[in-house]
Amino acid sequence: MGLNVILMSKAPIGASSCTLYVGGGFRAAFGSYTKEDHFNDTLYGGRMINDRSLVRVLVEEAPSRLLELRDFGVNLNIGSRGAYVGDGPLTAGLGLIKPLINYAKEIGVIFLENSMALDLIVDDSGVHGLIVFQIPSGKIIPIYSKSIVLSTGGYSQIFLRSDNPVRVSGDGCAMALKAGAKLVDMEFTQFFPLGLAEEGKPPWLFPAYDAKIINRAGEDVLLKYKFSKPLGKIIVEDRDLFSRALFKEIDDGLGFDDSLIMDIEDKDPSIVMPDSSLHLIRVLGLSGSRFRIAPTAHFTMGGILIDENCSTGVPGLYACGEVCGGVHGANRLGGNALTETIVFGARAGVSASKYALTSKILKVDCSETIHSFQKILDKSQSGSHDIDNLRFELRHSMWKYCGVIRNGNRLRDLLKIIDELNVKVDDATVKSRFDALKLFELRNMLLVSYVVAISSLIREESRGAHYRSDFPNESDGWLKRIYFGMKDGKLYYGMIILT
Repeated sequence: MGLNVILMSKAPIGASSCTLYVGGGFRAAFGSYTKEDHFNDTLYGGRMINDRSLVRVLVEEAPSRLLELRDFGVNLNIGSRGAYVGDGPLTAGLGLIKPLINYAKEIGVIFLENSMALDLIVDDSGVHGLIVFQIPSGKIIPIYSKSIVLSTGGYSQIFLRSDNPVRVSGDGCAMALKAGAKLVDMEFTQFFPLGLAEEGKPPWLFPAYDAKIINRAGEDVLLKYKFSKPLGKIIVEDRDLFSRALFKEIDDGLGFDDSLIMDIEDKDPSIVMPDSSLHLIRVLGLSGSRFRIAPTAHFTMGGILIDENCSTGVPGLYACGEVCGGVHGANRLGGNALTETIVFGARAGVSASKYALTSKILKVDCSETIHSFQKILDKSQSGSHDIDNLRFELRHSMWKYCGVIRNGNRLRDLLKIIDELNVKVDDATVKSRFDALKLFELRNMLLVSYVVAISSLIREESRGAHYRSDFPNESDGWLKRIYFGMKDGKLYYGMIILT
């Protein structure tokens, strides 16, 4: 279309994204698995509060978009219910990212790495660019554009335990909200029950097909909660129930320093563990037959409210992927995460290009906004609160009060804690450009966490991945979606009633 495209990332392109770590599985209608099967499975997995128009786009366009990946150099293998990249999960992420990066370079996409988008440049007519923090130089500059696509991923890093890369801090959600877009389904976070919890090791997914889960009292947790299926099936079919059981054991004081023990006893690890877990044992230097595990935040279903063309409602601003809400409803069906990225990534690109072709660069004066960010940095050089400590306090509080098991009292306590942290962050200490990056991330995390906590408090039922111990059942009266907007710096919310 003759347009110049800039791809911006806080790290080297692809290095800080969840895609690098994926297992490489796409769900789509191939073989005997029909589009209606895919549609119905997605709705059932989302407990019927998905945006059906988005789900329809997903299932209709998934097969053709998957096959298109081969044109970009991706080694794609078609299966009975979708497709997978490369030879297996250990190399799938790189097998997807590397060809796409090479293709983007070939067609002239400009890469802007080690740069963080701080804010969108907007006026009453729409979006006109970004305020950008250049990490190596410490400079804050404007970049003007005709249209913008946010594909910044989710916000799982607001939780203490998450297998997501550390830079996945909800930036896109925070920027979009402040620019006039809406956030939806923010109470829904998918937790994976078996995440590695060894001290000093990353909390990556650590599944097993057969093992005992032992608490501090020596009890077998699977027997205690009457799970009768093999562990491998429990992870797939009863993931939410299993996560709650493990979280409750730890919350009740029956854990080992906020973890439980997965004991494979004398079994051969190559038989009772998938290749991904065996790989972690090797690269992390783990040994023995007993490993510390705990649930971990894996995927966020909520995000920016979009239509079928990925428009956010702010002229010129589009979004796609995990930064958006609506496709998955209350829980995500396996394989739909990657499928969502390619289907809606393509749509967002087309929509943003069409908008840009009819628009002009408008250099809106944003000097005051840049000055306000610079003022934050200048003030923080003499601050009294450590950035890392504040970040830990937020993530620990979100995990404790808004993690796998929630209730009204805890959520109200959490909102008070976030209010206190918002005061402390204004007196945080910045000693380096990397500290500045973490400070800007933390401010976004605080805003997103507040929305997640309020949304979790408002939804007085349990549905999908959202569990309230004080409202443990699913209610037909809650067949609706909660959305948030911001006006004059203040949050408001509303409901989308599903019929």
